[in-house]
Amino acid sequence: MENTPVTTFKLSKKKKTGLYLTAVSCGIAGLLLLWQSHFLMFGSGRLFILLTGIVLSVIAIFAVLGLRFLAKEKDAAIYISDEGIMDISTGNSIGTVLWKDVENIKVMDDISNLKQKYLVLRIRNPKKYIDRERNGSKRRSLELRLQYYNSPICISTRALDCSFEELQKAVEERYKAWKENNQACPDPGSH
Repeated sequence: MENTPVTTFKLSKKKKTGLYLTAVSCGIAGLLLLWQSHFLMFGSGRLFILLTGIVLSVIAIFAVLGLRFLAKEKDAAIYISDEGIMDISTGNSIGTVLWKDVENIKVMDDISNLKQKYLVLRIRNPKKYIDRERNGSKRRSLELRLQYYNSPICISTRALDCSFEELQKAVEERYKAWKENNQACPDPGSH
């Protein structure tokens, strides 16, 4: 089987700009509030201003870390290879979804925004992928997707710099090629 190059889709400029603005505005506001809280006396809102400054500063730090990660990934948000697909645009840490785990691919409407569509990869072992996510709230989000869409793997173009049709074509072509190659060449370890 010849290896075809990895197909990537980048994060949209709008999302990157939003991340930059979040980092800068939260950083400036957080530092100003921390500095301002220094001049207030206890009981005159100092604790509230101090806590708000800390929260905004932490948000700014996470936004900067996100920007560093994107720079390291050269702004790529989805990788589609002969092995499977990896979506980092959602911020979930589940790694590559292997084609061998995919049963089928469906297009479904997003229940929270009917103008958006999801490319839903129905997988054999959803718990395996849900358990890869270490963050509790993100894991819960994957569990809810499993309930609503019958799969935790739901990919949209909301944060991507491509059309839904481009994404769908790339994913379905790669999955179809994988299926054809693996029907022609059965797994040697299955004897």
